[in-house]
Amino acid sequence: MSFADSREEVVFYVPLWKRNGIEIIDFDNYWRDVHGPVCARLPGQMEYWQYHVSAYEGGIFPELNGINVNSNPEDQFLGIAELTFSNAEDRATWFEASAILMDDEHNIFSKAIGYTTSPGNTKTVKSEISEVYPNGSLSEIRYHVMVRKNDAIGVEEFRIYMRNVLMPAIAERSEVVQLRYHLFDAIDLSRPDAQGVEHVEKDGKDYHAAFEVSFASGLDREYFFASAEFVEALSAGSGKIDFIKPSPERFTATFVQDHQMTLAGQRGSSVANLINTIGASNQVRDDIKKLMLTNSL
Repeated sequence: MSFADSREEVVFYVPLWKRNGIEIIDFDNYWRDVHGPVCARLPGQMEYWQYHVSAYEGGIFPELNGINVNSNPEDQFLGIAELTFSNAEDRATWFEASAILMDDEHNIFSKAIGYTTSPGNTKTVKSEISEVYPNGSLSEIRYHVMVRKNDAIGVEEFRIYMRNVLMPAIAERSEVVQLRYHLFDAIDLSRPDAQGVEHVEKDGKDYHAAFEVSFASGLDREYFFASAEFVEALSAGSGKIDFIKPSPERFTATFVQDHQMTLAGQRGSSVANLINTIGASNQVRDDIKKLMLTNSL
């Protein structure tokens, strides 16, 4: 399944830092099986993905013409929540209902920086990936890449470069099986505070765009990074891009698809995987769904 290029959507995109003192397995399991199903029940969502990612330690993305690749340990988050909405009004409805999530953020996050996009500033350029709505690891290699603009240029000049130069150069390469980008508004500060969770980014650490790019194999990834099209397009960003921060994806959980909760949204990501693995068809019948979702919002 692929997205229609022309579909209308706006996004809430949230890099998430693990709370100190908890293990990554507990972070993953709580986020996907406790926090995720609560979030999935809130109104307004068209889609809700959790991207569970790894810290970027360097060595993969090339550094070209002074465009740094951020591997600073304190800047490495381990998750990204991406929620899409059909319009800004639906997103506002979700924001109003999201206060219930704030107390839960304290349990697993130390920092959650929320970015939004306006209509036309989120786009799926290419979608040939095996599964758009996975609940587990993809067969492809996927990276989520944050991009910070140079302070010396304006937002519109940066967006023109991203939209008209870098994204087309990436999309035209056959090694790329998916490309999706977001051009961010100013950081969203409308969410209620959560105890012990930072919602405001430090000076010089905020981002202005993000894109996800996927490859069928490590060989394809290396061919892409060595290609003239990519090298020239990224080099053209010298003076426009301050730095990028890639995050290798470990696995994804999808909780809302086409405005409806997935099985992971209804029951939790791990339970959904178990039901699929066992082949427990009775667990997806309408009578059990009604029983389990009686008190849904």
